[in-house]
Amino acid sequence: MTFQFECPQGHLLEADASYAGQQCNCPHCGMLFIIPEPPSPVPGYGGAPADAWPAVGGVSPGESFPGMGGPSFGGQSETVPAVSAAAPTEPELLHIPCPNGHELESPRDMLEQDVLCPHCGVQFRLRERDSVEYKKRKQAERERKEQKAGTAWLNWAIAVAVVVLLALVLLIFSSSRR
Repeated sequence: MTFQFECPQGHLLEADASYAGQQCNCPHCGMLFIIPEPPSPVPGYGGAPADAWPAVGGVSPGESFPGMGGPSFGGQSETVPAVSAAAPTEPELLHIPCPNGHELESPRDMLEQDVLCPHCGVQFRLRERDSVEYKKRKQAERERKEQKAGTAWLNWAIAVAVVVLLALVLLIFSSSRR
């Protein structure tokens, strides 16, 4: 049984399920990677193709339900055009360095898989926490927290200064009245 998957650069490829876990080079970009495991079959149908699915309510797949034709215009029945699938969105690519520092682009669906670096051949696991994007996001969060803490300390210092200033003014005013 063949299945489709993407190389780390996002090229759509197809392979037999028996090749899962083996190394291969992408025919488009030449990147060396490990073929992922095929997706699990549709639950309840054992991975059977849609035309082998059981009929529902006496209607086989591909047929329409009785009385569910297209809208009627002037006594003529017209069929509603099929909605085409939306164009596939570009997969979000993460930039993950190998242990030797070579940066690889990887789609999210390849995370937590063992891969081979095409530059040095070292095998490692793709983890989101190792990605450049994750580290940038964490750094931005740290900077926001530091800025909030700095602002809180500044506000506290201003409040203390105002209280001290008011106390001095009150002391000066009370000493001048005597």
